[in-house]
Amino acid sequence: MIIDYFIQKPNNKVTHLSQKMDALDGLKKQHQQAFNYRLKRFLVSNVGIGSAFTAGAGYQALKSSEKHKSTASKISKLTWLLRLL
Repeated sequence: MIIDYFIQKPNNKVTHLSQKMDALDGLKKQHQQAFNYRLKRFLVSNVGIGSAFTAGAGYQALKSSEKHKSTASKISKLTWLLRLL
């Protein structure tokens, strides 16, 4: 009876808690993988490509505003679209 109270019952609780923690770790890994998958899908989607294009066009516009406006700066703005396609 003392052995049962001091050894077996706590051991059962410890194994039960370790199984729960393993299950939680597995769920965390699944959620992380799902998040990474959704992120990759977003980056490849039209919204992700559009946001990358607007960021690039904005960068080129800031860069060209420092220089004098010429046809070369206009062409450099459109090269982002060509690189994207």
